[in-house]
Formats: sequence, C-alpha cells, structure tokens
Amino acid sequence: MNRKKSITCRRFSLLAVGVVITVSGLSLLFSKPTKALPDRMDTALQKVSYEAEKNLIQSEDFAVKSEYSLQQSLPEGVLVSSSGSSIKEHNLIAENRNYQMYFKEEALSILIRDKKTGAVMESVVEEDDGKSNTTWQSFMKSGVVLQVLKGINIVPTTVDVRSAKKEVTLQEDGFLAKVSMTEYGISFELKVSLTEDGFTAEIPNNSIVETSEEYKIGEIYVYPFLGNTYLGERNGYMFIPDGNGALIYLEDNEGRFSSNFSQYVYGMNAGLDEAYTLSLLWGEYQSVNEAEKIMAPVFGMVHTDSEMGYLGIIESGDYSAKIEAYPNGAYTDYNWICSKFVLRQIYTQPTGNKEGSVVTRQAKRNEFDIKIHYRFVSGEKADYTGLALNYRSYLLESGEIHKQSDSFQMKLDFLGIDKENWLIFKRNVTMTTVHNIREIYQNLREAGVTDIVSVYKGWQKDGVYSFPVTSYKADGDIGGTKALTKLISDAKAQGINLYLAQDALRINPSFHNANFNIMKQITKRVYQEYVYKDVFKSFRFLTPVRSAQNLKQAAASYKKSGIENIMLSGISNILFTYSSKGEVYSRTNTAKTYEEAVKAMDTEFSLLLEKPFAYLWKYADGVNEMPVASSNYIFTDEEVPFLSIVFKGVLPMYSEYINFEANKQEFFLKLAEMGINPSFYITYEDPANLQYTNSSDLYSSKYSVYKEYILTYYKDLKAIHEKTEGAMITDHQQFSNGLTVVTYDNGVKVYINYSTDTAIQTDGYVVAPMSYKVGE
Repeated sequence: MNRKKSITCRRFSLLAVGVVITVSGLSLLFSKPTKALPDRMDTALQKVSYEAEKNLIQSEDFAVKSEYSLQQSLPEGVLVSSSGSSIKEHNLIAENRNYQMYFKEEALSILIRDKKTGAVMESVVEEDDGKSNTTWQSFMKSGVVLQVLKGINIVPTTVDVRSAKKEVTLQEDGFLAKVSMTEYGISFELKVSLTEDGFTAEIPNNSIVETSEEYKIGEIYVYPFLGNTYLGERNGYMFIPDGNGALIYLEDNEGRFSSNFSQYVYGMNAGLDEAYTLSLLWGEYQSVNEAEKIMAPVFGMVHTDSEMGYLGIIESGDYSAKIEAYPNGAYTDYNWICSKFVLRQIYTQPTGNKEGSVVTRQAKRNEFDIKIHYRFVSGEKADYTGLALNYRSYLLESGEIHKQSDSFQMKLDFLGIDKENWLIFKRNVTMTTVHNIREIYQNLREAGVTDIVSVYKGWQKDGVYSFPVTSYKADGDIGGTKALTKLISDAKAQGINLYLAQDALRINPSFHNANFNIMKQITKRVYQEYVYKDVFKSFRFLTPVRSAQNLKQAAASYKKSGIENIMLSGISNILFTYSSKGEVYSRTNTAKTYEEAVKAMDTEFSLLLEKPFAYLWKYADGVNEMPVASSNYIFTDEEVPFLSIVFKGVLPMYSEYINFEANKQEFFLKLAEMGINPSFYITYEDPANLQYTNSSDLYSSKYSVYKEYILTYYKDLKAIHEKTEGAMITDHQQFSNGLTVVTYDNGVKVYINYSTDTAIQTDGYVVAPMSYKVGE
C-alpha cells in the first residue's frame, strides 16, 4: 500500500500558529493542526523523540517550517472579497444563497464564486502560457471541446466552441446555449444550471445532430479545465476514483511525468477494447496485477489554499465516460481533471484473412444524455474527506444507496471443488466439504467466534469453474444438495449466513455448449477471456439477456429449496458493448439489462456483490473484495479511503482475502482504519492439492494454518466495531509521522500508527508502532 507522502498535515493541513522552542536541540511546540492554510512545505513535520520514552512522539504538537509566510498572497483573482456584476470579463447571470455564477459567451465559460469565502473557481485558461501549441491553447480556452473523427482517421480533430455559432438564452438559474459547428455539420445544446450545492452541466442526447457523413463526434469534454492550476502555483490536489481513492498533488512536477490518468468508468469495454495481458512469466503466468477499476463515476479538485473544491458526479453518461487527470508535465504545464464522454471509438476490424484487418469507426454513436453535477465544498470541508461526505449524502438523498445493518461479521469463504486433468478426463479435487464446514464452524464457535458470514465457492456440480449455474444442484463430492441445504439451514439457526457463489457472466465451454447466446465484440468475433491456467485456458461471456434468463431460472430453483443468500459476481463489475443478430448494443444497454436482473434478485434474496459498480449499490447487502489501496500509478501522491468513508456505517464492506497479503500486520491496520470487515479464503485440505488446477494460485488457505489469524482478527476488529457500530466517519486525517486519525459521528476516534519504530502520543494516548488505539 502506497504511503509515499502524507498530505493532511504535511502539505495541505497546516498549523494556524506554531510556537517553536528549542531546548538542547529538542524541538517542542504548542499548536493544533488545522486545515488548508496557504503555504508550501519545505520540510516534514518536526519529530520529537525521546530515548527514555521509547521514541515517543507528541503527534498533536508538531511544528511546520514553511518557505513562505502564513500571510502569503494567493494568485490574483482566487479570492474576490465583494461580489460585482463581472469578474474577469464574465458577467453575473445567476445567484443563490451559496454561490454566484458568472458567464462569458465566447467560450461558454463560467466562474463560480463562493459567497461565504469569496473563493473563485474558473472553468478555462484565459491567458496564453507561451508554451502550449495552438491545439492545446484552444482546448484550454473552451468550456466545451469535441474530438471530431474525420472518416477513419485515427487522429481526431480538436474542435472548441469559441468559433462556433451560438444562440444563448439566459435563464433564472443559468443559461441554455444552442451550438452549431457548421463546418463539421454538428450541433448540440448545453444547459448549465446553478444549484444550492454547485451547478449542473448537461447535453441532451436528442439535441446532438450530425449531418455530415465525413465528420462524426468521437468524444465530448464538458468544462475539462474547471479548477485548473498552473504548475505549483496553488496548493491542493486532484482526486481520482482509483481503487479506494487516490490524490495527485498540485505541485510543480518539474517535467517528471509525461503520462496522465485515463480510465473508463466501470472498467474497460471488452466489446471494443483489445484484451491484453500486462506481463507473462515464461509466456504463461500473469506476473503484474491489473489496474483497479473505477467503481464510482466521480472525480474531484480541491484548492486547499482558498478552501474551495468540488466533487464531479457523472449523473448520466457514466457507462460511456472516462475519468482523466493530467498532472503538469503531461502535455501542458497545467493540472486539470475531468470526465470525457465517448460517443464513438476507432477500432480494428479483422477481415476474412487471419492476418488482415482494417481500421474503422463505430457506425452508430453511443446514445445517452450527458450530465455532470459539480458539488462544491468549502472551508474545513474542502478536503478529500469533505468530498467523500458530500458523495455519501448525495447517494443517500438520491436513493442510490440504502443504509444496511452495520453489525460486525468475519467473512470466511470456502472452496469446495476444482478440477484437474486426469488421463483423458477431468477429475474433482475436493477441498472443503459440507461436513468440513460444519466442523470449522463448531471449532470457531467453541473459540468464541460467532459473528460469521460465508461464501461457498465451487459448491455446484463439477466445481468452481462450472458456469453458468442455472439450478440448485450441489456436487456429490461435497456431500450433495440435501446436505448443503441442511448446512445452510443449521448455520442460519446459529446466526451464520452462508451465501452461494454465482458467476452470472461467464460460460465454460468445457461443460456447456458455448456456440449460442455468447457475447460477440463489435467486430462480430467471439470474445475470449484468457486466464492462462492449466485446466481451463479461457472462458466466454454470455449475452446480457442470457445472463438475465439464467439468473431468473436459478432464482426459481434456489427459492424452491429455501435458499436465501446469493453472492453475485461477473455481472457486478464488468460492462461491454456487444453485437447480436446484426445489431450493436452499447454498455448502457448491458447495464440496464444487468440492473433489471439484479433488481429482480434483490426482491427475493440477500445479495453480496463482488466489487459492484455504483449503479448496483442500491441492491447490495454488502460489498465483497473491497479494495484498501489504489493502482499506485507513478503520478499519484497519496492513497485515501474515499469509498470506505462513503460506505462505513451505511453498507457493510468485506476485505480482499487476507491470505494473499504479504504484510498482514499493515493490512490489519488498514481494516481498522477503514471499518472494513476481514475476509479469509479457507480450505480444509492442503492447498498443495490444487497445484494442477485453475486454483493453483490459492497457495495458502488451510484452516488449521489460519485459525490463529482468524481468532486475532475477529477479537481485535470486533472490539473496534463495538465502539463504531452504526456510526459514520466524519473526519479522516493522515499525518507525516505515520499517524492516522479517524473520527466518527458518535465521538469515537480510532488512532492508527503506521510507523514501524516510533510510538506516538496524541490526545492522551500512546500508540505503539504498527498499532492502534480507540478513544472517545
């Protein structure tokens, strides 16, 4: 997990007053950390260590050395103390009790002014920087930018709105602009409305008109430079929804970075994007992890010097959107973050010849309304915690998430059966039977472990990779259907919910006819998911309609047998464009089909969803495999628990498997920090038996080996949860000395010390190295 830098106190949450006294080389000070005062850090916080006190640090009393005074002036125009009819050639057009919107018609650009603080956020770059080329200058100066495709040219033309014909109608809360780019035969409408919490910008799908056969819209940017900053002139950061969350500082990178963050919301499009393996060892084993998928359609910018920031929420168009963040040095000297909406892609169409192909573009554009809701934060809320709290409120108010029970549960998942090659057949490798699970539950109950939730994988006939599952029929080698049903019933009576794993996306050609109802890419070729394992080399995806039909069929079978708990994977975190019977269906179509299927399941079953995308959160009773880290891109500076702050106290989170964590002590502290329930992947038999199966990477899982870990995690994390049950996180601070402080709305604080060799004193508590304390 990346802790390269610490932002809350090192760079962005500075000391309002710091009085430093030096006694015999020992620095003491008397001050409290506050948020977002304008300076740039020259050194780390001053540590005070005492050998007699075992390297004890007084963490709440740190001094900060700054190369600038605390009265350092902000760049011109950042703060506007009194409102007027215009700011920087933008005229006031809308106002409410919180914000003012200023507008300039030429570029459809806006300025948003916070009435309480006077802070201003701009949407374009007004001045030339003297370095960027003409194309980038046009991009930076326009409120809306189109990437236009000419024929099959893979290099799009950047078109801004400044030279377009515009018909603007001012409205009570903003404006409506009808934009015509006659040279390209393209027109659309942009509606911008000031709200009590920020503003919305939208381009209705039915307003987009393309009359040219040669020119077509590829991508649309809406206010891509909102909140931009130049090099290291400003303090703050960009927030990207990578993994649990990550920050990119607004500091001068001195040309170190030439690349940017650019990822699809909800992961790559398997129907259009070429599948690839990042790295193979000996041409067979994947040796590099894939990047984390974006689970939530959000991004953010925070100016900590002026205490103003925003969270951008893609309310419509998220299925075909990318989040892009550019640190300075990546193409320009500006820091900027935005969403990009993909209406068409260029792709490679194979020809009849195995080696032949042609480059072409999507004939039919992805049709959807574009809408972004920019929700602003200010004052002490102008940090990543404020963004997360803002998003949580938004989700609860809009019904996109529902508050679930927050009781602590240790998640123990079991592997039943996998397959290995044997002569000309494949034979079962049985790892955990129904009887074994009973024995484990009994053993743990005797040790005081009673709060358990489990997922049983590989329970079905032919094992874990026998999918799709369309009926409730357990493999005889684990004990059979009747025995499994009895186990589920008995476990429920003891307060244990046992979920059956169901991958509703994939089909294994080794067990099922995979010639029909299979997902075909836009090229009309069958998509293959290569897994590079010994027994099953690849799988295929079902069409969304077939996945929904299979779920409906399986649900009827489950219900008939009294099964109530299902863990869904596959359709919970994969979306794609596909072709069927001459028609091309977008990711929007796929998502809608999946959502209807999951919604129907939610009315009959308790659902755990594996790393679910945001549009499915309202149907989840818990989130499986919750990430605690990010993808650790070279340009990110800090990992933050954005999603954990959103979910804690609202939607139960279950961690990725502890078995596979190299540093289990640090991972434990992460779970304590984020309020995530621990998860283990357990087998009764020795995982060495899996050596020649597709589960060969499950190298450490035997219950007898992990029992003590289970008991420790259960006891310690449950004790923390008893103090925070039902409470939500209200503040999260990371200090440069390794201390993290998490504050809950019931007054409880959790102190985590990630330092490996130094104890830290704070609020009257001494937190040992690599340890934690819970206080009130």
